[in-house]
Amino acid sequence: MTLIYWTFGWLAGIWLASLWQPPAVPLVMISLALVLAAVFLRHFSTLSLLLMTRALAGLGAMRYSLANQALDQAHIAHYNGRKDVTLEGLVIREPQVTDYSFTAYLEADRLRLDGGQEIETSGTILLRLPRYSEVPYGARLEVTGDLEIPQNFNDFDYRHYLAQRGILSTMKTDDLQVIATNQGNPLLHVLLRIKERAQITINHLLPEPQAALLSGILLGNEAGLPDELLQDFQDTGMTHIIAISGFNIAIIAGILLVVGRHLIGVRRATWIALAGIAIYTIFVGAQASVVRAAAMGALIIIATRIMGRPIFIPTTIFSAALLMTLINPMLLWDIGFQLSFAATLGLALYLGPWSKRLEAGLKPYLPPDVSRRATRLIADVFLATMAATIMTLPISVYHFGRLSLISPLTNLLILPAQPGIMLWGGLTVILGTIIPAAGQIPAWIAWLFLSYTIGLVRFFANFPLSNIPSWLSFSGALLTYSFVLGITWLGSQERELRGRVLGHTRYGRIVRVILALIVIGVVLFVVWIRVRPDGNLHVVFFDVGQGDATFIQTPQGQQVLVDGGKFSRTLLEQLGGEMPFWDKEIDILIVTHPDNDHYLGLIDTLEHYRFRTLIHNGQEVSGSDYKLLLEKAAAKQIPIHRALAGEVIEMDNGVRLEILHPDSELDGDEDNDNSIAMRLVFEDFTFLLTGDVEAGAERKMLAAGRPLQAVIYKAGHHGANTSSSALFLEAVRPQYVIISAGEQNNFGHPHQEMLDRAAVIGASVMRTDQQGTLEVISDGKSLRWK
Repeated sequence: MTLIYWTFGWLAGIWLASLWQPPAVPLVMISLALVLAAVFLRHFSTLSLLLMTRALAGLGAMRYSLANQALDQAHIAHYNGRKDVTLEGLVIREPQVTDYSFTAYLEADRLRLDGGQEIETSGTILLRLPRYSEVPYGARLEVTGDLEIPQNFNDFDYRHYLAQRGILSTMKTDDLQVIATNQGNPLLHVLLRIKERAQITINHLLPEPQAALLSGILLGNEAGLPDELLQDFQDTGMTHIIAISGFNIAIIAGILLVVGRHLIGVRRATWIALAGIAIYTIFVGAQASVVRAAAMGALIIIATRIMGRPIFIPTTIFSAALLMTLINPMLLWDIGFQLSFAATLGLALYLGPWSKRLEAGLKPYLPPDVSRRATRLIADVFLATMAATIMTLPISVYHFGRLSLISPLTNLLILPAQPGIMLWGGLTVILGTIIPAAGQIPAWIAWLFLSYTIGLVRFFANFPLSNIPSWLSFSGALLTYSFVLGITWLGSQERELRGRVLGHTRYGRIVRVILALIVIGVVLFVVWIRVRPDGNLHVVFFDVGQGDATFIQTPQGQQVLVDGGKFSRTLLEQLGGEMPFWDKEIDILIVTHPDNDHYLGLIDTLEHYRFRTLIHNGQEVSGSDYKLLLEKAAAKQIPIHRALAGEVIEMDNGVRLEILHPDSELDGDEDNDNSIAMRLVFEDFTFLLTGDVEAGAERKMLAAGRPLQAVIYKAGHHGANTSSSALFLEAVRPQYVIISAGEQNNFGHPHQEMLDRAAVIGASVMRTDQQGTLEVISDGKSLRWK
């Protein structure tokens, strides 16, 4: 308990120093005097403890003051606001990549001002680079741009958030030069290569968004999750599922201890487990919550395995907090650190006592063995959730201004699936990295647990009580914790936690494993029955925002993807929901033309799916991401074919694709009018897709006598007024017009005059911006919508 009081003093000193900004030297002198007084009065335990706690408060304040020394002219932040600054430095962390951005962290050591003056400098700068930059960890860069103070946005104090991480400057630039590579820590280079290989394995063996969720849980990579799904996790209070936590650390340490004990002995296995925890912490990015969990796990192993002492979990938690804030006092304001610390404290305070009382209450009604098993089950599934929620709820409401009343129930149903994700997902990565085919079966099993988690999160996110606007001030949060801890202290009779043994027989475990495998096999078979090709033609118009992406599956399962929208995460989620979870191959990829809202989402998709053929319009574009797409396809040895009017691609069951445009001669640099236009024919069903062609290309197709009549017509150029002319619509005579456009887009798509022209011919208009993803299913004679 003494260490807990000292840590409270230390943390209070850091917090008070952030308000007071005291000088460091007087704090050292006062703290040393208090330490000497505490030692002199050690026989008066209460007074000595009080003096020592106050001494630790002074030392905590001193540590904060040292971390906030004034910036001199050698620090990069001194030059914030200067234009056309050239920096040279090292990329010191793994870059963060999303659909929207590429962010690198540069430790600058040389600065050149626009007048030519060179200065040796220091400090970390956040670089915002073009999305498809090739800038790895350990690269030495020279960049030129404007140095800026980080800007806040909405209600988020982004400047303070970065300052806690030692970043006081930002630069957005595309003027960069890679001077050298592999200049970082050799161990981290190796770990990041392993992480990259693990990510590739996950992408190849699992569809989206299951692959993105597993990447977040195992690798700490949350960037791949679609925005809507991430919002659902936030609304249901389930973001801790996609964050590396003590659960991950415990699994890794347990595996290393158990396996190592049989191979190299208990003592050596202990050191291997400690090394494994440290390596994994670096591997996943060493965020505050991960470091806290790793520190706790290491302390527990050291205490129990090396020193042979029993552990008191709250003391271990506070020891970890003391060590972490000693290294970086700014972690006290890190939300992840606060939530992780609070959740673990809740488990330590409540789970043990509640479990004992529950077991005592069940014993009069159940046999002892059954009551123990029931207690363990209820504790793992329900009590642990409630214990963590009690301590994290005030922090969540204070920081995020919302309350999720559905969160306890969501946790109750989702947490039991997480060990399955860790176990089977881990086997998927390990086996799939060594032998890709060997990882497929565990990937299918992991898919079940991942899909279950995603399905429940989406289901509960639609409940009215999933996200209630709330407000709690800092003082209110302190009062809430004071009340909760006071009640806890009054109601506690015994605070130590005891291990609980299930007492399963070996025979019982074997039976349960066999039954579990049978159930998993049955579920996988039912899923396969439901998603296998059904003898119908499916055409899916994905809702990818302001862009185009159409997915076609023939009656026997051949697949065609036409365009991919602008954002890969959105496209991957849509593909993951449409294709069977084991299917990672698409027969044909058609890129209608080089507009980024048609092809940009395909660049990363090439890393997730294998394409047998890529068809494009033959237009040459230099110095763009479109060129990168074609280069990546060529590097993956995907045959690339130029579409020409008059070609027919025969598929199964008589399904065929008729290429209607362009001809051998392209229309200059007109991207839109060079779009590939095609007609899909399956018996009586016809579907016309024209990319972004405008009136000029429409006249060419009419003049050439191309077969244009179609039951369904996907409006050219997202329903723009420059496409879908009256003459063209009259020739097509569609029953349905599909418009793919983003909600409240800046282009005014679809245009009202185009909608009026569709109404004149009696066509029904369906829009992705209003109705979301649309799917038409046809047996060649009739059709139905889904």
